[in-house]
Amino acid sequence: MPYRAEYLAARTDFTGRVESYMLHGVPLHGAWVTAIATAETMKRTRALILTLCLAAASWLSGVTLVAAAERWFTPHRGLYRMSLATAESSSGIIGASGEMYFEWVDACDGWNVNQHTNLTLATSQDTNNLLGLTFSGWESKDGMKLRFQSSQFANGGVIESIEGEASLSTGGGSGSVVYSKPNSAVATLPRGTLFPSEYSRRMMTRMRAGESGYSALLFDGSTSDGAYEVSTVFATPRRHAPPGAAARDGAADEQVWPVRMAYFPLQGGDVEPDFEVGVLINALGVAHHYDIDYGNFAVRAVLERYEEIAAPDC
Repeated sequence: MPYRAEYLAARTDFTGRVESYMLHGVPLHGAWVTAIATAETMKRTRALILTLCLAAASWLSGVTLVAAAERWFTPHRGLYRMSLATAESSSGIIGASGEMYFEWVDACDGWNVNQHTNLTLATSQDTNNLLGLTFSGWESKDGMKLRFQSSQFANGGVIESIEGEASLSTGGGSGSVVYSKPNSAVATLPRGTLFPSEYSRRMMTRMRAGESGYSALLFDGSTSDGAYEVSTVFATPRRHAPPGAAARDGAADEQVWPVRMAYFPLQGGDVEPDFEVGVLINALGVAHHYDIDYGNFAVRAVLERYEEIAAPDC
């Protein structure tokens, strides 16, 4: 399996600043804004969904390995407010606004993830691109099975709908995906592919141990592109106000890690990733914010409302 050491070497100066999430992409301007921004936004929004799955639904795989008193993930739902973080004049993007609802639920036999995103991009051509995405997923607690459903929208029309099931033969072995949408098809997952739970458990273990990064093959069902190699790097942890601290007087700052995840296609051997997502996450798997880069502009999603979800009576 390719490790993409080039990525980790090139990002050794990662500090967690939003500027360090920016990629060197093709400028968006003029007549290209609508078409390219729509396509690229949907691609990055799928990446955001994957990162949300990693940052929430996935942490619970660690619960199966430790006593209840040692649980370090909190099932929760949250509302993220989206806005423009940075933009170069060549991007043609002058504003961004939207919201993203995320929910992780213990379903007794597995973990359910539900997410809805609506994002509006305002351009210098006096146009607005209205983008949306919904995702629902279920993963068995042993990390061997995955069911997924997602739909992507742009300016009122459906861009793509994906639905299917995936399974692994053994832990660390190969697997298969059976798609029912957009067309009936069967695809193979290479040996070593992980679903979000196991990837996240391993990634978080390394992050908390003070390592610099982690890389593995990952399939989550949010896209028909198949498995990606996902390389993650961690910056030095810092202190940050906890989620919802503005509504809780006297809340103490908590330790958080700036994390950046790069998604490399398995075909082509490209050194540069298809996309990157930056996350600021605490030790309980709750993301304070996300930065999604589009080459020459970036959108930030900040946790605005947060609510813990009680475990069910299984």
